[in-house]
Amino acid sequence: MNITEQMMRQKKIEDLYDVAVVGGGLAGVMTAVSAAREGKRVILLEKYGCLGGMATAGLVYPFMRHSEKPSGKPANKGLYFRLLKEVYEIGGSDGEQSRHYKEEFMKVVLDRMVTEAGVKVLFHAKLCEVECEKKTVTSVTVATVSGKIKIRARVFADTTGNADLCAFAGLPFEKGREEDGLCQPMTLNFRLGNVDWSRFNLKMATALYNELQAKGEIKNPRENILVFRSPVDNIMHMNTTRAVGYDPTDVESVTAAEMLLREQMIEMYWFMKNNIPGMENCELLSSSVEAGIRESRRIVGLYRITAEDLLSARKFEDSIARGTYEIDIHNPSGTGTVLRHIPPNDFYTIPYRALVPRDADNLIVAGRSVSSTHEALAAIRIMPITTCMGEAAGIAAALAIDGNCPLADINVAELQKRITSYGGLI
Repeated sequence: MNITEQMMRQKKIEDLYDVAVVGGGLAGVMTAVSAAREGKRVILLEKYGCLGGMATAGLVYPFMRHSEKPSGKPANKGLYFRLLKEVYEIGGSDGEQSRHYKEEFMKVVLDRMVTEAGVKVLFHAKLCEVECEKKTVTSVTVATVSGKIKIRARVFADTTGNADLCAFAGLPFEKGREEDGLCQPMTLNFRLGNVDWSRFNLKMATALYNELQAKGEIKNPRENILVFRSPVDNIMHMNTTRAVGYDPTDVESVTAAEMLLREQMIEMYWFMKNNIPGMENCELLSSSVEAGIRESRRIVGLYRITAEDLLSARKFEDSIARGTYEIDIHNPSGTGTVLRHIPPNDFYTIPYRALVPRDADNLIVAGRSVSSTHEALAAIRIMPITTCMGEAAGIAAALAIDGNCPLADINVAELQKRITSYGGLI
């Protein structure tokens, strides 16, 4: 068989799956695992060669707070806690509920979770087409090294983060802040090695950074230096770059942003190495394969979560997950970060309706593209919360199949019962 004949016989997957999950970040993995746990045949489509999305390929680290403040009472559990525990058990963190983790160990744990659940996974599978009949998604097509492959399923889950499936299906969405459509800036996370933490002074480093920034010698618009300690000694995690005014849903804009962010990374590396005690011998080790996207498309769902819902610690009747993270808005048009805190020792909830697009019967969404305002998204976008959304979405998909009904019409009380039976909090 010659090459032309081989490519003409493109790989086909004829099976009709119960659930097709598009996007293998943490929300997508948990959607797939929880649907498979309910006895459904599930396929998970991921554009990278590993699972975890921003937590692995994106080097977004560490997990933000998953407990009430200051009491420490957990708000996010279920499959999220299982993930933390299993990462710890194979040596990937320093505790069963640690928010700090080693990405390479997490990749292995996620592989094991989907394999044990019986989920079929396709890596290097990029969504490129969506077919619909009225309010029903009938198939998605992914571009792969084997050519384009069409996937059919009874229920689809959009866990792309950017609501790509919803957008390609022609469903309405919102993007950015309400007044001008600008999204929170993207950030490229990177790592420095050979750091002498005993001599490093963040306050001093930030003061000098601001001084040079005021002189025009630092181009990065971020107002401060944000660093985290790695679980590995003498490695510094930097979450400091900032691409302002770029569109995460426009391929040309994203390309320009990522080139800019790498320039900022080099600028920060030399600033630290040449000026800051404890950093004289530091070396640039790695950066994420994709810029971290805080905000892009948000679906138009059956309910739109607002800032007031979060700040009042609202408890929805159709709650499927909790959250405690504050509203954390990185200025979409310049420098500065706005923080608005929820009440102490309390939590808000995520309503099921926010995961269900208005104009689709067999499509559910989990992750930062659920239905919310610009302000509310700035709190609910973090990975502990989106992981719990995914677990709920997978169970909901199973209930829709079992009940032969649209996702909008499932028995939410039964959904909540199953979430809590698996150790989740609602």
